[in-house]
Amino acid sequence: MNVGPSCLIPSSPIPSSPSRRIRIVTFNICGIRNVLQYHPWNVWRNWTMMFDMLDADIICFQETKIQRKDIEESMAIVPGFESFFSFSRYKKGYSGVAVYTRNAVCRPFKAEEGITGCLESCDIGSNGRKASYRELESSIGGYDYLINSSEGQEIDSEGRTVVLDFGKFVLICVYCPANSGGDRSRYRESFLTTLNNRIRQLVEIEMREVVLVGDINIIRDRIDTADPGECVKEGDNTDFKATFARQLLDTLLVPNPTGILVDLCRQYFPQRVGMYTCWNQKINARPGNYGSRLDYLLCTKALSNACSAANILPELLGSDHCPVYGDFQFPIDSAQKITANPEDTPRLAARYFPEFLGRRSIKDMFKTPCPRNSASWRISVQAEQESVGDTVDKSERQLEQAQHLPEPELLRKRKLEPSSTGNSKRSNQQKKLTSFFKQPLSHSGRDVVTDSDDELACDTADCKMFGRENTSVSSAIEKGSRRSPNTVAVST
Repeated sequence: MNVGPSCLIPSSPIPSSPSRRIRIVTFNICGIRNVLQYHPWNVWRNWTMMFDMLDADIICFQETKIQRKDIEESMAIVPGFESFFSFSRYKKGYSGVAVYTRNAVCRPFKAEEGITGCLESCDIGSNGRKASYRELESSIGGYDYLINSSEGQEIDSEGRTVVLDFGKFVLICVYCPANSGGDRSRYRESFLTTLNNRIRQLVEIEMREVVLVGDINIIRDRIDTADPGECVKEGDNTDFKATFARQLLDTLLVPNPTGILVDLCRQYFPQRVGMYTCWNQKINARPGNYGSRLDYLLCTKALSNACSAANILPELLGSDHCPVYGDFQFPIDSAQKITANPEDTPRLAARYFPEFLGRRSIKDMFKTPCPRNSASWRISVQAEQESVGDTVDKSERQLEQAQHLPEPELLRKRKLEPSSTGNSKRSNQQKKLTSFFKQPLSHSGRDVVTDSDDELACDTADCKMFGRENTSVSSAIEKGSRRSPNTVAVST
């Protein structure tokens, strides 16, 4: 009997000094709605179980292939985790990245969608209005201000990047454009150049530590592909690294003199052959391991010293890519600085989406509610007011209209006012109970039925009148049955 998930990744070596391990996993899942259908994730079909099986603290997905309106609550609100998404603005079911962070280990202080900082943020700027990320006073930094707003929005329009600031380091989850040729070559070069500039600005100017993870869509060396000859044709020459993308990646990585990032998997397996992360599913290339290495976990030199393990996981299915992971060991006092307080969670988090705002788990029901003057209460109230502002005005108008409606009790027990002739006043459209016992008139029209009264009143006098009418109706039915089956004469 299955009692719970077991970890699929070997444990890292235990450090000599007390420290906290943080595991980062990157995985191109090729559709967030499909990955749980494959083994071993289909045993539970649950995101929490999947993350526990990976024993991961930061999970980075690429190619989520979902739009903002189609995201489900089970994807966005995972118990014990915060989630951050970036969606393609124009193409349906295309691109997209997501990052999940384990609350008990690490929670980001800041979060951004896009690499340029030109997209509109979820926070309020100094002018009291929503502003782009790079216009905020509390921005992450490292922006290329030579890129204007329209150019930046075009680069970030496909939902390819999420940037998280954990204080000790900045995490960049990226899905780089593939080499598809044509007009896409210009977009790809613009994206890669902007990514390179942002990383260098963060490291060399802002003096920040950076972790770059994701599907880079670049084959670094000949050893990283099963068919290097095919890759050479890309540049129409014999030099494997003559392409723009490979040259740019090579200058970014150590041991290049200008390199500032370390390839963690190659740090542990420098000469390993067949360390591929992507296979062509159309020719069923995975069983024979005929693939390429396109997914990377890169970090600055200082962070590479804290890395205790890194590897690929080709045995795990669910996509045409496989997961890549890296373990970092931070001292206890340093590890505590990468976890923000719950009330300081960035507004990009999916739990602030209007459709999920206010949702609570069973565990949350037993927690002490936050004070009304706390930061988390103010954030929730502000977000709720923004999402339902128009609804509140509509509800107030409906309430004012309802005050002029008759009371329900008067509708249920409406007294009949007697007229001067002694009969109750009834509208011409109302009918008396006796009319339901009448039979259709014959075609000859010999018997005519009058219909002058309407409904039953609730007072005693009307009840007595109903008794007399009921007796008359019974007599009329009895007489009519002897005269003709098709006509009934009612005497009132």
